[in-house]
Amino acid sequence: MIRERRKHPRATLEVPIHAEGLSAGGKAFKATTVNLSAGGFYCKVPFYVPVLTKLRISIAIPIRDAAGKDEEHIIACEGMVVRIVPEKPDEKTATYEIGCFFSEIDDYDRLMIEQYLAERALQR
Repeated sequence: MIRERRKHPRATLEVPIHAEGLSAGGKAFKATTVNLSAGGFYCKVPFYVPVLTKLRISIAIPIRDAAGKDEEHIIACEGMVVRIVPEKPDEKTATYEIGCFFSEIDDYDRLMIEQYLAERALQR
């Protein structure tokens, strides 16, 4: 039996993100998540991003306020690429899939992601 190593459950959700590499000359990109958790996300990008690349990330999630009205909550955090498929750059590859974990995220923002995921689970 395979043991799940993730601390946070993930959900298949399309959420817009903006990210940029923190190193000198780091590229910026916009993407949509394939899945999301309070611990990180998986998305597709148009260029190779090496594993261990540190990213500055902005995620826009809709949250419901106390009056039941949806509003956009912007999460600004940092993350690190922990997986890329394919694993090596290839000029014939048009899209790469990356897994990123949140290395620095405010506790409140992590809670907002958890709340968003819980709300979406109830809607299914």
